[in-house]
Amino acid sequence: MLNLTLPGTDAVLPQKVETRPRAVAGWLDTLPYANPTQVAQQLLMALYALNRHALDGDDRAALLALYRPVVARMAASLEVQIADAGLPPTPGQRQAGTLLRELLIELAIGHKHVLQALASRRLVRASGKRVAEAAARVLGAHFDVLFACHLTRMTPPAGLWREIHQVYAYAQAAGAAELAVDDAPTPAAAYCRAVLFTRADPPHMSHAELLHTRRYLEKYADRATLAAAPLGGHPGFSIPVDGDLAPSPTPPDPARESLWLDTGVLCQHLQAVQLHLRTGDTPRRIRLPEGMEAETTQILCTHLLKQWCAGTQRAFRRHTPADATMTVVAGLGAIHRLLGAGPAPAGDEAFTPIAPPAPVTPTRWTIRNDSAAGLALAGTPGTPLNLRVGDALALQPDNTTEWSLGVIRWLRMRDAQTVEFGVERLSPRVEAVWVRPLRGHRATRAEAALFVPGIAAMQQADRLMLPRHLYQLGIEAEVTHGTRSYDVVFGKRIDPTPGFDLIDFSIFEASPE
Repeated sequence: MLNLTLPGTDAVLPQKVETRPRAVAGWLDTLPYANPTQVAQQLLMALYALNRHALDGDDRAALLALYRPVVARMAASLEVQIADAGLPPTPGQRQAGTLLRELLIELAIGHKHVLQALASRRLVRASGKRVAEAAARVLGAHFDVLFACHLTRMTPPAGLWREIHQVYAYAQAAGAAELAVDDAPTPAAAYCRAVLFTRADPPHMSHAELLHTRRYLEKYADRATLAAAPLGGHPGFSIPVDGDLAPSPTPPDPARESLWLDTGVLCQHLQAVQLHLRTGDTPRRIRLPEGMEAETTQILCTHLLKQWCAGTQRAFRRHTPADATMTVVAGLGAIHRLLGAGPAPAGDEAFTPIAPPAPVTPTRWTIRNDSAAGLALAGTPGTPLNLRVGDALALQPDNTTEWSLGVIRWLRMRDAQTVEFGVERLSPRVEAVWVRPLRGHRATRAEAALFVPGIAAMQQADRLMLPRHLYQLGIEAEVTHGTRSYDVVFGKRIDPTPGFDLIDFSIFEASPE
C-alpha cells in the first residue's frame, strides 16, 4: 500500500487557487521571466496553494504538466545565481538556494498527490502506463530535490529516501517499473538515477562535477540494472530499501531487505569515456551530453568508477579529540600571503597589482574527528568565507606555530548556520614561492604558488601547488624560493582540483644560495 506524506487541505489559503488549465497557461505566459527570483516566488506560492487544495488527480496532473517546464526553467536560472557560491553563502545566494529547494519540494508534493490518488482508487484499477508515468514523475521530482540540496550543500529532507524506495516498490508491484511514457523515463531508470547520484558521494564533488554527474545520469543511468541478488563477477552494490536509508558504501545490515544494483555495463562505459578523452576525443564526438567538459569529465570518471564499481574503504580509524580547535586559512593566494613570500621578483613590472591584496583572516574551527589522513571541522562563521570543495587550506593546531597544508574534500551545511567540511592532509610543512613561466606559456608574470616539501618516509618528492590556469605539462618556469631561484620543468599533475594543481617538477638550473 502506498502511503506518501502529503499536506492536508487548507480552507484558508493565502491566495485564490486557479484550477482552470487555460487560465493557468495564460498566467504562466505573462510572468516576468527577466526576474527569475520574482517568478520563482510566484510559482512557489501558486504550487503551495494548489497542493493544499482538494482536486481530482487527473485535473491536478494536467495542471502540473503546465507548471513543470516553467519550474525547470526557473530552477536553471536559480542554479546560475548560486554557481559561484562558497560556504557560508552570501544572503543573496542563501535566498536563491532556499527558493530553489522549496520550489522543487512543492512540485514533488504535487506529483505525489497524483500518484497517491491513483493508488487510492477502489473501484477502477489504474492502468500500468498511468502508474508508470506518475511514479516516474515523483521519482524525478525527488531526484531534483536531492540534487538541489547537494548543490546548496544542505542535508536532504528527512523521509525522502523512504518515499523513493516506496514509490519504486509500488511501481514494481504494479508491473509498471519498466514502462516509459511520453517524455518520462521508466520508474526503474528514475530510481537508479537517484541511487547512483547519492552513491556518487555528492559532498565530495565540486559544483562543476555535480552538474556533470546530473547530465551523465540523465542519459546513461539506465545502463545500471536492478536485481534481487548480485550477479557473479559483476560490479555493483546493495541498496537498503526499508526505512529512510540512502545508498552508502557502508554494507547494509544483512537482516534488512535490499536490492542489488548491477553497474557492470555502466562502469564499462565510464572506462571507455575516460580512454577516449585521454586519447584526444572530444565529449561531443563520443556522444556525451551537451555541457560536459573534457577535463572535468576525466576527473569525474575516476571518482565515479571508485564509487559505483567497488566503493571506498576508510584507511585510518578516526577519533574525536576533546574540545580541540584548528585555525584555518583558505585559498592558495591567502596562504601565500600568510606565509610571507615577500614581493614578486625584481624587474617583473607586469605583476604590479592594481589594488592592495586582501588581508588574511584566519578562522577557528572545532575538530569533529581526526585521523592520520584527514579531519572533519565544523563552525558557524559570521561572514561568507567562500569555502569550496578543492580549496587549499593552511592548518594550525592548538599550541603550535607551524602551518601544515590540506585540501577540502567534502563540504556541507549542517543547518542554516553551521558549516562542516572534511580535510585531507597533504603535507606537514608548506612554503610560499613565486613561479614565472619562461617558455611555452602565454603567461609571463610571476604567480603566487606554494612549495610542498617531500616526505622521505613516504618516498614522496617535492611538489609545487600552482593556480589552475598556470599548469601545462613540460613547460619551463623560474621558481623564486626565498633568497634563491631555480628553473624547473613542470612534470605530472598529481591532484587537479577546482582550486589548484599539485604537480611534480624537475630542476634543470639553479642559482647559488
